[in-house]
Amino acid sequence: MATNPNIPQRPGPHEVPRLKVPKKKQFPWPLIALIIAAATLVALVLWLPRTPHLMRAPSAAQVPAQPTGNQVEFTNLKMTPSTVGHAFYLEGTLVNHGATDITGVQVQATFSNAAGQVLETQTRPVEGVAGSSGAQTEDLTKAPVKPNETRPIRIAFDRFPDGWNKQLPELKVSEVTAHAP
Repeated sequence: MATNPNIPQRPGPHEVPRLKVPKKKQFPWPLIALIIAAATLVALVLWLPRTPHLMRAPSAAQVPAQPTGNQVEFTNLKMTPSTVGHAFYLEGTLVNHGATDITGVQVQATFSNAAGQVLETQTRPVEGVAGSSGAQTEDLTKAPVKPNETRPIRIAFDRFPDGWNKQLPELKVSEVTAHAP
C-alpha cells in the first residue's frame, strides 16, 4: 500500500535521461603536420640541383705559374754549431727569383763522409730569421719572401750522422709553396 498515492511506483532500475553536450572541434594538427612536411619536400626537390654543375677545365692561360726550386737561391751559407748536443744550423740568405711570394721551402740535405760517400739525407724546412738580433726564426707563411726579395734564413738540424766530413751538406730544394703577390 502506498502512503503517497500521487507518485506511481515502477518496479526495476530507473533511467536518468542523458544530456547531450556538443563536442568541441579539435584543431587538425596531424593534417597541418602532413602539409608542412609535403611543402618542405617540394622545396628541397626544387632547391637542390638535379645534376652536378659542369665546370670547364682551365686552359693553359688560366693556370697560375707554379713555384719551382729554380726560383729559390741560397747564398752566403755558413754552419753555426748549437750549444746543445750534435745540433747545428745552416744560416744564409734566400733569394726569390720567381714571380710569386714564397711561403715555404723544404730542402734535402745530403751528408757525405771524407771519401765523398753519402751517409744520410735529411729533409728540413727553411725558416726566416726574425728581428735584428737574428736570435729567433719565423715560418715563411707569416712573412712570405716577395719576388726579387732577399731574406736571411736558418735551417736547423738536430743531429748529424757519424762519420760526416763537417763540410756544408749538399742542399736540394724538394718543395716550394707560394702564392701570387
